[in-house]
Amino acid sequence: MKSVGLTLLKIAIAVLLTWYVLGQIETRDRLVGPKPEGGGDRAEIFGDLSGDWRTTDWVFRCSNQTEQPSPLLGAAPNATLQPADLEGAFAVGWELRPGFLAIVQGIQPNWFLGGAALWGVLLVLAAVRWRILLRAAGIETSIGNALRLCFVGYFFNNVMPGVTGGDVVRGALITRGLEQDRWKAALSVVVDRLIGLVALITLAAVVLAYGLLTSGEEAPYPPYLSQGVFLFLGAAVLGGGAYLSQRVRDAIGIERWLPKLPGGGTLTKIDQGLAIYRHSPGRLAAAYLMSLPLQVCGVLSFWAIGEACGAGLRLQDDFVIFPVVQTISAIPLAPAGWGVGETLYGHSFRLFGSSFTLGVAVSILFRLTTQLGFGLIGGMVWVASSQRKEEVHTLSSS
Repeated sequence: MKSVGLTLLKIAIAVLLTWYVLGQIETRDRLVGPKPEGGGDRAEIFGDLSGDWRTTDWVFRCSNQTEQPSPLLGAAPNATLQPADLEGAFAVGWELRPGFLAIVQGIQPNWFLGGAALWGVLLVLAAVRWRILLRAAGIETSIGNALRLCFVGYFFNNVMPGVTGGDVVRGALITRGLEQDRWKAALSVVVDRLIGLVALITLAAVVLAYGLLTSGEEAPYPPYLSQGVFLFLGAAVLGGGAYLSQRVRDAIGIERWLPKLPGGGTLTKIDQGLAIYRHSPGRLAAAYLMSLPLQVCGVLSFWAIGEACGAGLRLQDDFVIFPVVQTISAIPLAPAGWGVGETLYGHSFRLFGSSFTLGVAVSILFRLTTQLGFGLIGGMVWVASSQRKEEVHTLSSS
C-alpha cells in the first residue's frame, strides 16, 4: 500500500505541474509592448501569425477581439502588420511573441535532425562508459549488449518516475545469468549515473567560472545559480573522494557501524558493491573522462533542438541550463519526469531572455525525440530480443 500511495503522489505531482505549465504557456500569437516606466502590465496585441517568425517573412493579423492598449503605428482591430510596419516599434521595445502552435509549426528540420543524431552519439558513448565500469566490477559484456540495454532502459524511462527510472531496469537485466557479483553488476548502473551527473555539472561549473572571470563587475549569471552548481560539484567530489578513501573509512569506522543500522545487511552489500571502485581508480577516471564528450553531445543535442524551435539562446547559456535542469529532473518526482522538466526549462528560458513558452516547446520536443523516440527503438529492440522472456522473469523477480 505504501508503494501504491507513493506512486499516486508522484502522479498527482505530475498532474499539478502539467496544469501549471499549461497555464503559463502562451497559446495565442501576440505583440508585446515595452515595459511601462512607472511599472504595470505591458501592452499586448493579440492576433494570428503566419510565415517564419524568426525572419522578416511573416504577417501578423490583429484580432478583432483585441482591446488596443495604445495605438501601434495606427494598428486597429483586423489590421495586418508586417516587419516593415514595425521597425520603429521594435526599436522602442515591442516584441513579437509566437504562440505554442506557431513555434511547433516553424520547427527547422535540419537543426532537429542534427540534435537527434547527436543524442545517438551520446548513447553509443554511454554504452562504452558503462562497459568500462562493468569491467571494473569484474563483469564482462560486449559493447553491443551494453548499448542494447541502454536502449531498453530508455524505453522504461517513459513509464517510471524521474528521468533515470530506466536505470533500475538496466541494472536488473545486466545481472541476468550471473551467479556471483549480482550486486556489483547492478550497482555499476548507479555509479554510471553518478559519474554522468558529476561530469554534466562540471560542464556547467566551467562555463559559470569562465563567465565570472571574464565578466568584470557585473555577474553574467544569477549568483544563486553559480553558488548552487559550485556547492553541488564540490560536495560530490569531496563526498565521493571521502567515501572511497580507505583512511576516511577507517577513521569513521564505516565497516563497524553500517551492519548495525536497520537493513544493515543490504546496506553492507551496497557498500561493498560501490567500494570496489576504490581499487580501480584508472577505470573510474576513464569513465569520467568519457563522460565529458558524452555530456557535451547532450548539451549540443538540446541546443540544436532549441535552434530548431527558434529559442535564440546562446550556446554557453545552454551549457548552464541543460546540466542544472537535467540534474534536478533526475529526482523521481513524477513519471518519466514529465512536468518537472517543462516547468524548469520554461523558467530557465525566461530567465535567460527567451520565453516560458519556448522553454516548454523545446523541452517537449527534446523529450519526444530523445526519451520517447529512442525509447520506442529500445522497446522494439526488447520485444524483438530472443531473450525477452528470460528478461521479463528477471524484472519480475528483482
